[in-house]
Amino acid sequence: MSESRMPRRPNPEELQRVLEGFSGATGLATVAVDTQGVPVTQLCAFTEFCRAMRSDPLRSKACHGCDAHGGLQALLEGTPQVYRCHAGLVDFSIPLTDGDAYVGAILCGQVRMSEHEMPEPLLAQSDWHGDPHLEELYNKVPVVSRRRLEAAAATLLGLHNIVDLAIHNKLGLGDVGAVGGDESSKRALSLVPPARSTAADERSPETQRHNPTEVITAAIRREDLRSAFLEAVTVLDAAYAHGVLDQVREGRTRLDEMILAAAKVCSPRIVVQLRQLMVRERQRGDLDRYEAQLAAERFICMVLDEYQRQHPRRHREIGDLLNDIARHPEQAISLTEAANSLHWSPGHLSKLFKSVTGCTFVSYVTGRRVERAKLMLASTQMPVQKISAELDFSQVNYFSRVFRASTGMSPSEYRRHCLSREERHAGAAVPGSNKGRLRA
Repeated sequence: MSESRMPRRPNPEELQRVLEGFSGATGLATVAVDTQGVPVTQLCAFTEFCRAMRSDPLRSKACHGCDAHGGLQALLEGTPQVYRCHAGLVDFSIPLTDGDAYVGAILCGQVRMSEHEMPEPLLAQSDWHGDPHLEELYNKVPVVSRRRLEAAAATLLGLHNIVDLAIHNKLGLGDVGAVGGDESSKRALSLVPPARSTAADERSPETQRHNPTEVITAAIRREDLRSAFLEAVTVLDAAYAHGVLDQVREGRTRLDEMILAAAKVCSPRIVVQLRQLMVRERQRGDLDRYEAQLAAERFICMVLDEYQRQHPRRHREIGDLLNDIARHPEQAISLTEAANSLHWSPGHLSKLFKSVTGCTFVSYVTGRRVERAKLMLASTQMPVQKISAELDFSQVNYFSRVFRASTGMSPSEYRRHCLSREERHAGAAVPGSNKGRLRA
């Protein structure tokens, strides 16, 4: 599993891709702006009307003013704000902060609404009526219900974990083909999620890697199970590397203490219960590498579940779906089942999922199942046929084909490769179900 241990490092283009994917999935315009309302990303799905308005220097200045005020209003209210811009279209804004500092916003919308749903104007309305060309373009702008726009805001908020990857690397969003503005508008924006961020969350992955406890804690605060699980993989891989029993026990104890420390910060109510379960687990005896991973994941899930009970949300988000897949990598969930769990259409989920993860839904789910198969093959003596069944593959031959397509080896070849590799390191076999193979 070493090849997937480190999360893929994002770059400025990746944030741009997320916004483009969101616009492609919803049909709504998006852009990130600085505190002055000047765009720091490319304009995504902008209407012809808005492009025409912004082509005029005076009207463009009014657009920037609306964007700046919309972001600030969302910051003051602590929630996305739906408002009418100076030209009469409807947008919503999500604030972006760096610690206590407001640094900009994401703007989305550029739609019309029926009169009874139309929000109050944010600024004085521009006098553009009477221009035949602008009136023609305005009439082409789609009419959207307020409910749909608010649902889009909730969906975009659900993507904050993905956008947060770019934040952690302190990437300069202004480098993404900034539109308009001078060099001062192209400075780096350090973005953080609208809520539940801490100083630990804002450190770079390289800095956090020196403190696995903070990595796990930050992942739980972001409600990101996969990142927390991958940190457990790192700790356990090091503990089991040479098959030395004392090192294995020490590594497992260290990981337990890391998870407990995260629980003290995120879910203090369950610390006592969690510690008791960990003691009981250790009293069961020595675990193979696969069993140790399952135990760690179970403990991390307990911490996250309690954290989410203390921070409930009204709607399921795409982050919840990613957590479901991380929690149950053995399940071959279909796109339709996943879409139903979010009350979305399969087509909408498919587009948004690819914009967030960079791969299709099916390939992502299959990748997690193969990832788990590799751990089971390397760490246990479980027969290939049983592993295939455990991971919900309909036939062992199909499992073998999928596994070979991903790794270049059959399951049996992969197991022999892992065994041979481990035996070359200090003469130790891969820790497996046979506990006697661990060296004291």
